[in-house]
Order: sequence, then structure tokens, then C-alpha cells
Amino acid sequence: MFNFKHFYYRFLDSFLYRYNQLSSRYPRLKKWLTIAVAAIVVICLGLIVYFVWFAKEKAVEEKQEMITVKVKKAALEDYLDKYTVMGTIKGAVENDLRFEMDGQLASYNYKEGAKIKLGDVICSLDPKDAMTKAEYAKSKYKSEQSAYNSAMERYKVYKELFKMKALSESKLYEAQYEIQSAQSKVKAALSEVELSQSNLAKTNMLAPSDGILAEIIVKPGEYITPQDVIVKFISDKGTNFEVDIPEKDVHKLAVGQLVTINCDSYQGKTFDGTVKEIAPTVKERTRTSTIKVSVDNEEGLLRSGMFGRGVILLKELKNVLLVPNDSIISLNENAFLVPVVSPDYRTPGEGTILMRPCQLGEKLTEKTVILNGLQIGEMVVIETQGQLTDGMKVKFLEAIEDKVDTPK
Repeated sequence: MFNFKHFYYRFLDSFLYRYNQLSSRYPRLKKWLTIAVAAIVVICLGLIVYFVWFAKEKAVEEKQEMITVKVKKAALEDYLDKYTVMGTIKGAVENDLRFEMDGQLASYNYKEGAKIKLGDVICSLDPKDAMTKAEYAKSKYKSEQSAYNSAMERYKVYKELFKMKALSESKLYEAQYEIQSAQSKVKAALSEVELSQSNLAKTNMLAPSDGILAEIIVKPGEYITPQDVIVKFISDKGTNFEVDIPEKDVHKLAVGQLVTINCDSYQGKTFDGTVKEIAPTVKERTRTSTIKVSVDNEEGLLRSGMFGRGVILLKELKNVLLVPNDSIISLNENAFLVPVVSPDYRTPGEGTILMRPCQLGEKLTEKTVILNGLQIGEMVVIETQGQLTDGMKVKFLEAIEDKVDTPK
């Protein structure tokens, strides 16, 4: 077995022996050898100190250069995207009712807010003039009908006389012309009767459908024309919630989206609705488009003109894996990476970056659905202080999820 200690002492004795011989033969050489040995020792010590210190500095520097990232564990979650709006409750069909003829407004049969059935008389004009004209038309019709009957009887007599050659043919033709003239006058008189009856009926304003008398504008006793709005009538064909949407947000909406509505008049109560119409145009002055939401108002609580607030459900996803859009690194149109942290269990709070190739699904407002590439529980980087590369050592902090109560 090799004895290092014995070899060391033999080497040292041999070195000192030769050193003494050379020193005795060459006195000046002893001085230079002493200086050389001292210099070698100093250099070795310096190198040892330098490398030990440099290694420590390098380790400290590498430790200080590690960036910090914030991570969140990948998990299946539900996604709910909502859009808040404010608008006005209106009847599905609101009518400004007018009379079709001039006249003096006589009376109303209902008060404001009353529910009215289809065909019920809401109000009436003074029918005196219309009735007089109707009676005159009937009398004229009867007179013309009598003249026609007389012409027919005279024609029959003339016809018999003509057969007996007791009457000229011209007289027979004259009788025929009288019949045609009388017949035309009867038709004209009948038209006048129908017109007078129609005008008499127009003195009554009928409800165009089941609904509510919303507002009385003209009071009884006033003289009106066909241009005057008499009452505002709301058809009982449903209730709308009308909202003006900025043009930049119109693309988010679609017919059929669910809406939850509440009004200050009914604190704590919500009304369900559905987007039924989106205006195809944009108002130039406000740069908005109007949407109409059909509202369930079976109890009749919502009244036209009420102010309301609505929440439109834009999109709802169940049990999907989501990552922030900022966490996705795009290599090209079809290749995407998501950085995750593999923790170093020997050093808590530190780990290694791993770039995961992922298949993306639907891109949402702030997040994107991940179809493949990530495992449940992996720590996805959601914030970073610098650029990340595969295999990089980092410090990480796990994000604390804010709990948000979802309205029911």
C-alpha cells in the first residue's frame, strides 16, 4: 500500500539536502531560490483566495439574478362573461291614437292606466253632425230607390205598348235610359250611405288590441283634427327593455342572449328577458345602436317609462381550462407555448421554467381556453418580471384567487 506520508518526508529530505549542497557551492543561488520559493507560495495563496472568492461572488450573483414570477395552478373552472347596461322599460307596441275626422271631443269611457279589451270604445266625438249626414244619406237613398222602381214600372208598361205597336221605339229606349240613370243614382246614394255610416263609426275611437290607456292628451270639449294625438295606448303584447349600446360593443351582442333586469321601483326583484332585436343602424349623434329586450312581465309590474338596469349574459362555459391571454407565447399561427414552473422541492419558492406546447380553444375577453398541453395542477406563469426561457431558474409566488359572488 502506498504511504503518502513516508513519500512526502523522503521528498522533503532529498530536496533540503540538494538545496544545502547547492547553497554551499553557490552562496548567491541560495538567495534567489529563497525568493523564488516565496513568490511561488504567494502566487499559490493568491490564486486560492481569488478562486474561492470568485466562486462565492458568482454564486451570490446568480442567486440575485433569478427573476420572480407569479403562478396559478391550472384547474377546471366555469366562465361567465357579462355586460351591464341601463335603459328604459317600454311597451312592446306603443300607439299614438288619432281620430280620422274633425270634430269636438265628447267624452272618455276609461281613465288613464285602465286595462282595455280589443274593440272597446276609448272615447268619442260629438256624433250629431255625423248622424245628421247619415240620416240624410239614408233618405236620399230611399228616394233614389223609389225613382228607380218607378222607372222600372214605366219601362214595363212601355214595353207592352210597344208590343201592341201603340208606342214608338224611341219612347221605349227613353224608358231604358231612365232606368240606367235611376240605377246609377241608387248606387251613388248607397255609397253616400256607406260613407256616412263609416264616418259615424269613426266618431268612436276603438282599442286596436288588448292593452292599457297610458296617457290622455286631449281633454273633452276640445275641437280636434286628424293630425292631433288624442291618447297614448300601450298594446298588451309584451314589454320591452330598450338600451342604447356604444357601437364598439355591439359586436358582443346577439339575438337570444339572456338578460336579467332590475328596477329601482322593485328593490330585490329581478325580471328575466331575452335580446330580441338589435338595430341595424348607428345613431350619428350618439354613436350608439338600440337593442330591444323582451321582458317577462306577466304580473304587469313594469310600466312604460321606468328606468332599469340590466346584465346581459354574453357567454357561459362550464368546466374549461383557462389561462390569461398574456401568458400565451405565439411562435406562429399554429404553434403556441405556455410557461409553467416545475418547483424545486429542495429549495422552497424556487423552480424551473418549462415551455409547454398547447392547443388553444376559444379566445375570450381576457382568457383563452386550453384544449391540450396542460395538466391539472401545473403552475402556469401569469405574471413575470422579465423574459422567460425554457430551463430558466426562477422564484415563484402563487397567486391568491379573489372570490367573487356570482349573482343568482
